[in-house]
Amino acid sequence: MADDLMDRAMRLHLAGRHAESEALYRQIAAHHPDSAKAKHYLGFLLQQTGRLEEALELIEASLLHDNSHSEWHYNHGIVLDRMGRCDEAIAAFEHSLKLAPGNYFCKTSLGALFEKTGKIDRAEELYREASQIDPHCPDAHYLLAALLVAQGRFPEARHFNSLGLIADPASDKSKIKLGIAYCEVGEKDRAIALMENWLLEEPGNPVASHMLAAFRGDLPERCSERYVEAAFDRFAAQFDSILTRLEYAGPRLLREQLQRLGLARNSLKALDLGCGTGLNGQILKSVALTLTGVDISQAMLDAAGKRQCYDFLVKSEICEFLGDGKDRYDLVACMDTLIYFGNLEPVFSGISARLAPGGQFVFTTEKLASDSKSYELGITGRYRHSEVHVARLLDEAGFDPPHAGNAAIRKESGQPVEGQLFSARKRR
Repeated sequence: MADDLMDRAMRLHLAGRHAESEALYRQIAAHHPDSAKAKHYLGFLLQQTGRLEEALELIEASLLHDNSHSEWHYNHGIVLDRMGRCDEAIAAFEHSLKLAPGNYFCKTSLGALFEKTGKIDRAEELYREASQIDPHCPDAHYLLAALLVAQGRFPEARHFNSLGLIADPASDKSKIKLGIAYCEVGEKDRAIALMENWLLEEPGNPVASHMLAAFRGDLPERCSERYVEAAFDRFAAQFDSILTRLEYAGPRLLREQLQRLGLARNSLKALDLGCGTGLNGQILKSVALTLTGVDISQAMLDAAGKRQCYDFLVKSEICEFLGDGKDRYDLVACMDTLIYFGNLEPVFSGISARLAPGGQFVFTTEKLASDSKSYELGITGRYRHSEVHVARLLDEAGFDPPHAGNAAIRKESGQPVEGQLFSARKRR
């Protein structure tokens, strides 16, 4: 009879019907004081509902009767951890692992406690062991990635974050992020197949086509206009919140550069190329007599208009805009936009043609560490450029030698994206 009641109580517990389950556990414990199982799972239920003191009392009472179950010691550790009793929780988890060395979640929980108490090497060891026990569970991969990020071990962190993303069962997983993750762990064939299947589902999709080129290692001279417009129209509504999460540094870097240049307030005819939602326009407005924003995405321009910092907003591809008009500018900013161009020569020559002599050009790139090539298309779908190549093109376009500095321009998966901030004056 008691076994039947216990089975029923546990089914109710698993179904989330906690009040009914609790009543049955208490009934069994009252009539069978030696029932360690009833006390234990009543204690486990109580910790789930936040009644930690009574939960601890019941679980410890169950262990006095029967301490042979790894799971029970694990549950003991969970309660102690929630109560802030770290050393005792560590001892409980370690006892659990002695009984069941392959307990995945006990290893991750114990690792988290060691991390919390500053025993980083032991935490890493446990996360790595857990990731080997069940490579298809994302938890250990993500925990290890976060630990490595905190130590600045970014390549390793990207690897484990990618393993976590691949293992994560989330149904709304981005095809782009998943493809990048495959590339990060050396499975480019799977990334390519993912994009090819996407194109079978949506023939001509510009995003899938561009990412397929990136994963294959192709090197088009620039992103297609359809790709850029589709990508930014899609994210316009959430763009500012996305950039906040990515710790986008564009406005800060632009402000610092304008201060370094010592530009007079409200004095310049300024142009913001790839203005997006206008985050950098707010900075440019301080030195602008007039400010024009240009973007290929109408949704981005609509958002920029709400900031009320632009005198003119123009929907256009950048090179087309530069080639069509005759207005001259004193300042051109192009922040986090040249990452969509491989060949920068048309952009630089177009900007030079529209800048007044002595005018300033301020921009960022993603940094290509090697000078053995001019630019490359990364697996993120964005271009990286070498500093030597950028300086040469600026000289050819009629600019003085640039001021250049390294800077983290944003973060991805908690890791800084290394870029460069340039300013160059058009020769008089």
